[in-house]
Amino acid sequence: MKTYGQYIRTNENDIPELDPFVYIEFYEAHIHPYDEFLIDEKPERIYQGITAKEFFQQYKDGFLHFIRPILDDKRLDKLQSELENEGKQICMFNMFILATFLTLRGKSRYVFLLKPQIKDTLTALNKVNKITFTNEDGSCTESSSKNLIKEVINALEAKKDSDKNRYEIEKVVTWDKVSNNSIMQSYFVHDMTVFLNRYFPLKRKKDAQISTKEVELILYLMKLMKLSKEELTNKRYWQLMKIYTKISQQVTDIGHFTIKGQEMLIPMIFIPYNIWSKGKIDWTEYEMPGIDLKEGTTIQF
Repeated sequence: MKTYGQYIRTNENDIPELDPFVYIEFYEAHIHPYDEFLIDEKPERIYQGITAKEFFQQYKDGFLHFIRPILDDKRLDKLQSELENEGKQICMFNMFILATFLTLRGKSRYVFLLKPQIKDTLTALNKVNKITFTNEDGSCTESSSKNLIKEVINALEAKKDSDKNRYEIEKVVTWDKVSNNSIMQSYFVHDMTVFLNRYFPLKRKKDAQISTKEVELILYLMKLMKLSKEELTNKRYWQLMKIYTKISQQVTDIGHFTIKGQEMLIPMIFIPYNIWSKGKIDWTEYEMPGIDLKEGTTIQF
């Protein structure tokens, strides 16, 4: 496997060595999505997902143990030669580290899980025979009175649409806690595609973002990251890109915040109770998690 000169740096002892962070530093500087705030007259960036600095802290012992397996990987070696024929001198060690970072970035993005609304509670009820009231101190009172149960359910039915424009946050979690693997895969292929397109700004056939060989590289790296059990097909790559488009267009709502007098719009992902309460989220054509935010809608944190 080749090591190209542009990835070699001189260390403090004037010894040439491979710079393993060229790609991740480029991604952080030019691609990584963020929102910027002016706090105490100083710009502060809030990145979507783990930052490069946080990533380096997690791997403070270094990446040397990755070198030999990558250098000995015949599939990566073949892909490197094929991509060089396309005019792209790709450092596979840099690529592996970037892939590790992007995997963590996809998993570490935060989503907001919403509490059930009245209609969600009613949907879950079936032949209720007991009601439990929990006091503020944690103590509980139960009742199996049919009259009481009937009165409570009737009251809920009468008010089932009263909170349709009011939401409350149950908890904030990272994507990997609620999503199935296809969502993690979709983030990975999208982020890697954007990187290859931006870092190697060459004209591809039919004005595609990346070439077929670059798609093969992404899918093989995804397997190395254990996001897939086997190397997926080109067709699956496009399915995953479509899933990412669904997430970005259908699920990301805009939160309007005021921080120290400065108004900001922040992309946020809200997952309704009737979706996340069922377990891992499966993105399909027919079930698109999301809430319809209209003027007057409130979300309580």
